[in-house]
Amino acid sequence: MKKLILLIGCLWMTASVAAHEIDSLYNAFLTSRGENAVRLANEIVTMAGDSAGFTNDTPSEAMNDKLLKTLIFWHFDRTEMVEVISYANKAIEQYSQKDDLFNMAGCYNTLGVAYQRMAQLEEAIDSYNRCNELMMQLNEQEANPFYERNIRYTTNNMAAIYSSMGELDRAEEMNSKCINMMGELKEDRDYLDMATYLNNLADIYLSQSERIEGQRRREKVEKAIALSEQALDYSLHHNDSPNKVVQRRMVVARSYFAAGREDEAFSMLEEALHLAESEEDIFLQAEIEILFGHFRLTKGQYKDSEAHFQKAIAFSKEGQFDECLLNAYRGASEASRKYDAKKALEYFELSTALKDSIFNESQLALIRDYQVRYDLAEKEHQLEIQEKNNRTQAAEIIILFVFAGLLIVIMVILIRLIRVRKKQNQTLARLNDTQNRILSVASHDVKNSVLAQNMVLKLANEHFDSLSREELKENMVALKKGSDELKDKLYTILHWIYGELGKEANPPALFNLLQTVEEGVRPHVEELKSKNLVVVNDIAPNLQCYDKVNVFNIVFQNLLTNAIKFSKEGGEITVRAVEEDKQVWVEVVDRGVGISQQRMQELMHETVKPTKGTYGERGTGIGLFVSRQLMVKNGGQLLIESVEGEGTTIRFNIKKPKP
Repeated sequence: MKKLILLIGCLWMTASVAAHEIDSLYNAFLTSRGENAVRLANEIVTMAGDSAGFTNDTPSEAMNDKLLKTLIFWHFDRTEMVEVISYANKAIEQYSQKDDLFNMAGCYNTLGVAYQRMAQLEEAIDSYNRCNELMMQLNEQEANPFYERNIRYTTNNMAAIYSSMGELDRAEEMNSKCINMMGELKEDRDYLDMATYLNNLADIYLSQSERIEGQRRREKVEKAIALSEQALDYSLHHNDSPNKVVQRRMVVARSYFAAGREDEAFSMLEEALHLAESEEDIFLQAEIEILFGHFRLTKGQYKDSEAHFQKAIAFSKEGQFDECLLNAYRGASEASRKYDAKKALEYFELSTALKDSIFNESQLALIRDYQVRYDLAEKEHQLEIQEKNNRTQAAEIIILFVFAGLLIVIMVILIRLIRVRKKQNQTLARLNDTQNRILSVASHDVKNSVLAQNMVLKLANEHFDSLSREELKENMVALKKGSDELKDKLYTILHWIYGELGKEANPPALFNLLQTVEEGVRPHVEELKSKNLVVVNDIAPNLQCYDKVNVFNIVFQNLLTNAIKFSKEGGEITVRAVEEDKQVWVEVVDRGVGISQQRMQELMHETVKPTKGTYGERGTGIGLFVSRQLMVKNGGQLLIESVEGEGTTIRFNIKKPKP
């Protein structure tokens, strides 16, 4: 709880004006400890009227702020990180609306810690980076050492994450950045911060040295020694906490041991152990005993090594430190296998029971190895023979894995080739089908339209002198109407072909839906007058859409043409829009003859079939088919609802602008 109060004090130092009772409880909560703090937090939550603590019925924004802060760190103190993340995100949303960068940065830092404890490392890094961005913005507005210090803290946390992920070069870069940001050391706090960064960088150098050999390894170890000794010196002379001093000594001991200065390493560990014992810190004692065990194991002192691991096991069980307990079990198993295979097997089984998620094939092989050794004999030469057998088995397993990997690669390649071939066949089949449909339409409707116009022209030409002015005008009107119909047919067919060949339509653009629909109705004014029809445009004036305008125009023109064609004289056609979250459904509704069940089945199977309107207007049936094809290409849908004799509703969806 002490850590909880410190976190609240660091991250949120400003207070808002709220109801008097909430202020009193919150101020008492900030200065309380233990069970009393829990009681006050419960009272604050109860006063909000909801354990969620974030409702529209709360009395004031200030109370919301204080309640959220209380809940965040209340759950943080209980390591309930899922709840911490939930409330921190709510707080970020609230502070974002107020443009409160300082409190937003505090919330992002809390999120980073919560994600880090839940092992969601990518999310933790993102949260820390966001915290740093906000702190840098604040520092640009008004320079403050507090902001720079927080940037260093979050950067150091990210270095720890990268180190745990094995990205040691990235971790080194982060730690070096922290050190470079320190500048001149003045206060004790500066020296202690520098001690932390030096110690962490030394630990990274030691991890890097384990991956290399020769001169490069020696250089890394020497750097680790220099940095860890400097860190320990700063901690000793600037009143660092005892547990930090213990940690510094442990890194120094590891550095000495890596450099072959074994006596100095053991001496440094002894000093660290005495300090941990005086502080009664059993976690540090467990870690020190594990380190002792590894040192003894490296020197071949197997029984002494096991004794240290046994002490670590006892401390870990007492404090319920699962990670330490797992490491202690593994170390004890490794030490005892050199002289007591039965005991090694027992330790190993305990470690696998503790963490069965890492119970893989290699561990099973190791258990079988221990069992075989114990069953055959306890003699050294038999153990050596078994180890040789195990190496052979491991080589066979590696060969088997390589062979299996090659088979998988071959299978993947074959599957991809089959899919490509299948896709090519489907494309060819679709193109053949498209070709047949185009030829069918061209051979019937386009040909008929051309022949009809040709006949009108022939009659007008042969009887031109005998035709009256009115008759000539009628022929010209007929030609104009036929030309418009032919143009619409060819325009629709060309766009259909364009889509089938895989060509992209015009890019999406922002447009006003009401204006676009009005423009689409204008070309049909004469047709509407001839049938005494009315188009009701029931669309909001300011409704904006973001989609491919030419696709919308083609689909809308086809649907409006069909609605006019199949509407009864004196009827009404309604165009309306239904808004959803990310899209708009445009509906064209007529009260005409409707569509029969048989025709609906044909439309479901995308059958192109000529039909006649209420005035005998001839249509190809291709408009609806092409409209549906274009909507599918555009990632949308076209839906038909109809009752024969009552009318038809056809709707299609277009996208709204992104926020």
